[in-house]
Amino acid sequence: MGFEIGDRSEKTAEKLYQKIKGIGAKIYYTDHWEAYNCVLPEARHKSSKAETYTIEGLNSVIRHFIARFHRRTHCYSKSEEMIVYTLNLFFHKRNYKCILNYQ
Repeated sequence: MGFEIGDRSEKTAEKLYQKIKGIGAKIYYTDHWEAYNCVLPEARHKSSKAETYTIEGLNSVIRHFIARFHRRTHCYSKSEEMIVYTLNLFFHKRNYKCILNYQ
């Protein structure tokens, strides 16, 4: 769907929403991050940890395979640009692999 690099502010949530609002989602499931309540349309927003397990699993895979996202490590990125490049490359490769598996 999309990602946004930033702090946990309403401004960052707004940037993320601007990236994903055109995908045609009927409902946005989120955790209880308060900024989502300010940005997402109330009629299409549900806050529930029960519905976010898929993305939490993907976050775990990212932390596992990409050293700059490991917790408590010396491999980290000071450059937001490099984080964006890394995530785009990761998602491109992962999505391409998924497409090949369905053919």
